[in-house]
Formats: sequence, structure tokens, C-alpha cells
Amino acid sequence: MPTPARPRQRPSRRKIEYVPLAREVDTVGGRDMKIIEAETIATSLRRPLRDINDWGIVAVDALTMSIRSKLSTELSYALTTFTLLSTMRGDTPTSGFPIVQCADLLEEVLDLMEERAFDGAQDFAELEPSEDQHLTTHRELVNTLLELESQPFASLQPRQGAKDPDLGPRPRPGNIIITIVNIIRNLSFIPDNSGFLVQQERVFDLLLRMCSIVMKDGKPTAASPALSLGDLITVRKDTMLTLMHLAGAIHFSDPPSKTTIRIVNRTFRLLASYLVDSTEAISPYASMQNGHIKPPFLTDVALETFTRLAQSDPNRKVFSKAISEASLRLLFVSSVHRLPVGDPDFQVVARDRWLSYMEKIIMTLYSLAFIASPDLKKSIRADRRLGLKGVMLRMVQKFLTMPNHELKNLLSVPARRAVETMKLLDDCQDSFDTSEAAPATLSFGMGYGEVGDSGIEKGTGLLASNRDVAWGLLMLREVQQDEVMFSELDSLSRIE
Repeated sequence: MPTPARPRQRPSRRKIEYVPLAREVDTVGGRDMKIIEAETIATSLRRPLRDINDWGIVAVDALTMSIRSKLSTELSYALTTFTLLSTMRGDTPTSGFPIVQCADLLEEVLDLMEERAFDGAQDFAELEPSEDQHLTTHRELVNTLLELESQPFASLQPRQGAKDPDLGPRPRPGNIIITIVNIIRNLSFIPDNSGFLVQQERVFDLLLRMCSIVMKDGKPTAASPALSLGDLITVRKDTMLTLMHLAGAIHFSDPPSKTTIRIVNRTFRLLASYLVDSTEAISPYASMQNGHIKPPFLTDVALETFTRLAQSDPNRKVFSKAISEASLRLLFVSSVHRLPVGDPDFQVVARDRWLSYMEKIIMTLYSLAFIASPDLKKSIRADRRLGLKGVMLRMVQKFLTMPNHELKNLLSVPARRAVETMKLLDDCQDSFDTSEAAPATLSFGMGYGEVGDSGIEKGTGLLASNRDVAWGLLMLREVQQDEVMFSELDSLSRIE
């Protein structure tokens, strides 16, 4: 019998991938980068970088004339040479480029910076402290810059401080300003230049004016039209470093002039912008949890600068006249939030870097308590949400009862400052009022009373509710050996 024919199967549909034939290209934009890189390395080996000694004798008068001419090539050479000269160091560690002998060069540089930054515009800053004045923090500036740069086609959008096409091959004004600010910062590193630079009021007035911030379309921008937001962040950081190196030699005049009030107000706002942000004002252990193995650099520099500036009583008096109570309270509350609270915080504070950081915070609190008016002191003392009394008392107790004797000696200084801060808040007096009521010439029990006796500390008993802890501190040997600290703790634990 004939066999049945096999059914014809339909071919199954198969996915076929086509691989195009391509040639491997080693060029980028028509240029062979490997050949260019090899040639660059060979050129750098043949012509090494010039040493500073290769410049030979530099005529300072010629540099001054080059800056005064404002020609592109002359400015480029003069600013480059001046930058290298500002990094020079002399035979001794405190010597370097003597700017005191080149006053005309400094004046020409300041004239150039003011011209490129403001183009002859007048400074209409508010001299009186304002309660409603918004304080823009460093974190807000950085976040605004990141938001602007992450937008689509960000590089094509016109921005403040961008390169003007009409300038041609000339450098951008913002680059010239940053270069001059860098030169002034380098000069402030040299201790021999401190005495001369602190007398140049125009230097601080101009630098701090360029650090000013204005709100434009709801976003912070630089007050100078020649600076972009990135330039503003760089200028503010370099200005703060300049102030840190010169803060120990700065002494404000009393009574202060209008220019001094403007400088002090802008200085405080610059330093506070690195300290008052609620996201960054956290305890030491929480800061380490956020990735900071050591204290944040800019925060530490701001604390160092403020403690140096507010160390003398005349400077504190000028701060009290130039800064509003709202700004002082904001910085005080932010500094309290940076103090250690839990046991992990005190373990972090035991390290060298964090110990120095903690001492600066407590010294900042003491200076702010000294500057504050009596009404502001009462408001801070009565603020239960802040919890200042409990935080300070626990910190003093931990510092004075450390088992490590060497570490206890180091922590005795911040403990003493903390007690002095609580004493200032407990007294609620005007720290700048030196007038005292004269005692009566004749009084009952003359010679046996407390008339005119200023040796007894009196207060309102800030630690009266924690008397057991306060008495335990009074029994410590370190406290009994310090008469001032003992009398202040005794006054804080008693109600007169």
C-alpha cells in the first residue's frame, strides 16, 4: 500500500539579528587623542615648569603701571606675577612678600577689583540692624547652584557673570575678581603683613561688599553683576579665610563709624551663613553619621574667625550695636544644637579635632551671651524648647568627671567657659554698663555689712532645680581649686 505523504511543516519564525559592519574609530571629533596625549607628555618633559627663581628681578613699579593700563596682555602678566609673588616666603617663617612697601600696588589692585565688580555703582547698604533681614546660608547657595546647573541646556542659558561676547579675547571680569581675592588671601597668610592689612579699611569693606547677596526672582544672586553664583561661593570662602588670618589683629574703633558698622554687619552675616543652617547644626555624633570624620572645614573656620573677632570687649561692644537681636539669637540657638547631648557625642568629643571644635562652640556661646542685651538673655534663659540649662549642666558634669586625668585637664577649659556662660545668662545684666551705684557714706553697721562688697556672687539660681548635681560638682577637687568657678557654681545653685 502506498505510504501517506508526510505533512509539510511550516517554517518557524526566527528572530534574525543583523550586526552592521563598522570600523573602529580612534579619533574624537576628527582628532587622534592618543597622538595628542603622547605629544603633550613629550613636550612637558622637554620644557619643565618654570621655577619662581626664573622670574629674576621684578619691578614693582612696572607691575603697578601694567595694572593701571588695564590692557589685556599687561593685566594677564601683572596679575600672574603678583599671584606668584604673594606665595613667596622669606628667610623666616613670618616673612614673605612685603606688601607694606608696595602700598600703590595694593591700591591699584583694589581699584581694578572695584571697577570690574561694581562699575562705579554706589554702596547703599543698610547701616541699622534689621529684624526682618533674611540670612541666606551657605547650604542654600550651594543647593541653588546645583539646581541651576542641573537644568536642561544649562550652559546655553544666559546667566549673571557669564562671558560677554562683546569682550572678545579679554578675560571674564569674574576671573579677574577671583584672582585679586586670591592674592589678598595669600598676603594675609604672612604674619608680617597683618599689621598693615588690618589698617586698610577699604580692603575689608570691598571684600565684604562683594560677598553680599540679593534676591532676584526668588533666588539668591551676587550683589556684583560681574559674579556668577559659583564665583560668589568662591569669593565668600576666600574672604572668610582672609578674616580668619587677620582676626586676631583687628580692633574696631569705638564709637564705630558708618563704615565700621557696615563691615561688622556684613562680617557677622558672612560667618553666620556657615553656622545657622538647621540641617547642619547637629551634634558631633550625628555629624559623624553624615560622613564627617572630622569637623566640617568651613564651619570650623567660621567658628575660629568669630571667636577671634569677638574676643576683646571693644569688639563685642561694636557687635552689640551692629547686629540685631534676632540674628544673635539665631546664632546662639544654632550653636547650642551643636553641643554634645548623648554618650556617643562625648566619645566623639574626646578626640583632638573635635575637642578643639567643641571649645570654639562654647567660646562662641560665651561671646554671644556677653553681647546680648538683658531682654535677650532673659528670653534665652526662659526658652524651654532650647533646654540650655540641661544641656550645659550635663556637659559640665561629663567634662569634669572624665576618668582619663589627662583628658580631664583639657576639658576643664570648656567646662569653665560653660559655667561662665550660664552665669552671664543668670545675671541678665548689661555687660557693657560699667556704672555702679555708689554706696552710702554712712550706713548702719558700717564696716560689717555687705555695702560695696563685690566678692560675693549673686544670681537668680539657674541651677536651683538641679541642686544635687550642682553640689556634686562643688565637691570636685578641680572646682574647689578654682575660686572663680566655685563661686559661680555656688551662685547658680542658690536663690538670693
